[in-house]
Amino acid sequence: MQLLKKTGLIAAALLFLILLAGWLFIKVAAARNATVYAQQWNDQRTCVIKTYVPHYGNGVPHNIVRALSTSSFFRVYHKDGSLLESTEWVLDMHEDGILDHARWGKNRAIYPTDMGYEGWTLSECA
Repeated sequence: MQLLKKTGLIAAALLFLILLAGWLFIKVAAARNATVYAQQWNDQRTCVIKTYVPHYGNGVPHNIVRALSTSSFFRVYHKDGSLLESTEWVLDMHEDGILDHARWGKNRAIYPTDMGYEGWTLSECA
């Protein structure tokens, strides 16, 4: 009986790891193939906040990841091209950049979420 329990636990752990690896693969591919939906430079033209729409692909696994993910994500870049901030891997909130774009306000990059607005104050962008 103990062997059966251990085998079941190992099988469950293995299945979980396979599902997690598949989810990560689809999530990374969707971000890699994402298109810029909107962008806005700050007043000083030192930083830009971009709204991306991920492309999850087709098929049941892709549709499951799509259903559990957000319809957009945001990245802030310095004018030299370096990435400063991103919501790409924020899993506890949903961003919605399709209906409302990210913007700059009072030296702060602001983006819409399902719980209001969030953002970053970045010294590199002042």
